[in-house]
Parts: sequence; structure tokens; C-alpha cells
Amino acid sequence: MKAGLYTYAWDLEAEGYDRAVGRIAEAGFTAVNLATSYHAGKFILPHNPRRKVWFAEDGALYFQPDLTKYGRIQPRVSSFASANGSPVGRLQESAARHGVSYVAWTVCLHNSWLGERYLDTTMHTAFGDPLIHSLSPAHPDVREYLLAMIEDLVSRHEVAAIELESPGYMSFTHGYHHEIFGVEIDPVQEALLGISFNPVEIAGATDAGIDAEGLCARLASLIDACWNDGVALEVEGEPSAESQALLDDADLGAYRAWLNDQVVSLGNEVRDVVRQTSPATEIRHFAAMAAGDTIGIDRDLLNTGDAVLAGYAVTPDEVARRMAALDGVDQPIWGMIRAIAPEVVEPAAIAPLVEAWMAAGVAGINVYNYGLLPERTFVALGEALRRTS
Repeated sequence: MKAGLYTYAWDLEAEGYDRAVGRIAEAGFTAVNLATSYHAGKFILPHNPRRKVWFAEDGALYFQPDLTKYGRIQPRVSSFASANGSPVGRLQESAARHGVSYVAWTVCLHNSWLGERYLDTTMHTAFGDPLIHSLSPAHPDVREYLLAMIEDLVSRHEVAAIELESPGYMSFTHGYHHEIFGVEIDPVQEALLGISFNPVEIAGATDAGIDAEGLCARLASLIDACWNDGVALEVEGEPSAESQALLDDADLGAYRAWLNDQVVSLGNEVRDVVRQTSPATEIRHFAAMAAGDTIGIDRDLLNTGDAVLAGYAVTPDEVARRMAALDGVDQPIWGMIRAIAPEVVEPAAIAPLVEAWMAAGVAGINVYNYGLLPERTFVALGEALRRTS
């Protein structure tokens, strides 16, 4: 059974690459899935020998890039990477000694550090406000950056697989630091606020025959009426008549389809870059992210990759539901376990999940996350994986 363990550079640096990778290999994992391009976060590290709390650098690369490959948008390089080496390079050296693969867990367009510096390249609300946590996949500078970053990575390092997180539009709400809303945001508002109206998108959709400017104005007016005049956009869990009229609008349907086309076309370009630069590198897409998320990624985007990550299952029953939701997907499917609280509190929950994914016939299992696991959970993972070998 193939099995990957998600990891962060700060845990490998603190523990020592050979010791950490050796433990991971001995536990039965066949790959180390290093966060190679990653966002900000605040983490508790139960078994880290140097620190127990860590604030990650926002939007950083954990390999040393060739900056001449990039255009207007220049990447942020982690402090762990330097001219003398990088986490990716150090991991690869250790992985070769222990017989495991390096998988590039790559956050694509969720990058607040870049969003703050290149405001015009981000998602925009219908009011014109930049959403700095999400770059726009329709913006040419963003596309150039992502393609350059991926080509740079796979041309300089031996990458068994690249796992693409957030390659498209993100939601309006994303747990931002001190996120405070003084109005109640229901699902309808959340959906409408998450429709991007970057000027580049408005122009492109207009060229495609869509009244994007008029749609933007109508959407902004409706949300404004909700916030300031008390016009309900949701009634008893269902869209109100006013919001349903907008949701059913032909221009909105066409505009959403146009936005989705930008995500899929970028996925195709990513695939082409990887194929041309490193044909042996497998491309994997997340079908869902957070535990409990439904399968929400467009099938056309999934089809630009070689394998699908099914999303985190909390119970064996959810394994079955996820596999059913992906019925008809042509690519191999990988199971996923988020082996930390609140999804997994007791180590005894690990073995049934491993067994359920195996019984479902998945190509492999990915587990989150080495540095966040209590030691007793890591031990339980090793026991469960060894029983499957």
C-alpha cells in the first residue's frame, strides 16, 4: 500500500531530516508530502523537540527558486531556504537514503502575502474590494507566476507527484486573522460574496458576450440592500425570492461558467508544463479539503490531473460516501485521513479508517500531518500501516 505523510519544513528542520524521514519510512509510509508552497498558520507541535508553537511564514516557497523564471509577481522564499540548500533539497537527500519519495504538496493561489503586494491580481467582490487571500486564476500575471513556479520546481528537483491545493477561486470566508463580521452572513451571501469581479474578469467575460458589469452592479445592490435595508436573502434555509431571481439569472450562470473555464484552462496549462518538464511527475487534485467537505471540485478540473485526492474521511461510513461521490472518475483515487483533533482524538480510530480506505480499493492513503500528530497517534498509524503490508 502506498502511503504519504504530510509534513512541514519546520518539523523536519527541528528533528533532523534523517531522523524524521527514517521514522516516517519505518512507520510504513512510502512518501513524504512536504508543504513546498504554503500559506500562513499558527500550529501546536506536540512532539517537536525545539518548539511547541509555530507561526508559519505566509505564502512562502520551501525550495530555492530561479527568480529569472518569474515575471511581475516574484515569489517569497522561506527563511529555511538559502543559496546553501533548501528543505526540498535536504528532504530529497534523506528520502533517497531511506527509500521513500518526495511529493510536492503545493498551495497554488491561496497566498495572502502575494495578494497584499499585488492587489490587482486578487479576487474582487462585486463592490470592488480585493480579497487578498485568493489570487485570481483569470489574471495573466497570476497564471504566469503559477506556471513559472511549478516549472521551476519540477525542473530542479525529482518530484514523484505534485498535489495541487487551491488552484482556483476560494470562498469569501477563510478564517482570516481576527475575521470580524458585524452582519450575519448566511450561505446565500457567502456564495454571492465569493463570486469574483476582478476588472480582468469583467473585461474577459464582457468580450465573451456576458453583461458582467450589469451583473456585478445587480449583485452588489442586492447585498447592500440585505446589509443596510434588511432585505432577506435567505428565508427558512432557502434563498429568498430576490436572491433566487439573481441566482437563476442567465448572465450569472454564464459568468460562473466563464470563471470556471479559467480554472480549468489553467489546470490544463499546469498539466502541459509538468508533462513537458518532468513527464514522470504525477499530478493530483484535491476533490475536497476540510474534513466533512462535500466533493465540490469540477470534474473537468479533476480530469487535468492523473489522480484524485478524495478528501478527509472521519468515519468508515464517510469513506464509502466519498468513494460513491467520485463514482465515474477515471483517475486513481487516494484516500485521506486527518489524524488530528477534532477528527481523530483517540489513536484507536486510525486502524478502522486505514482498513476502510484499503477495502475501497484506493491507490494509496495520505495522512495529515506529521508535526501536528501526538506521538501516540503516530505510533498507531505505524501499527495500522504495517498490518496492511
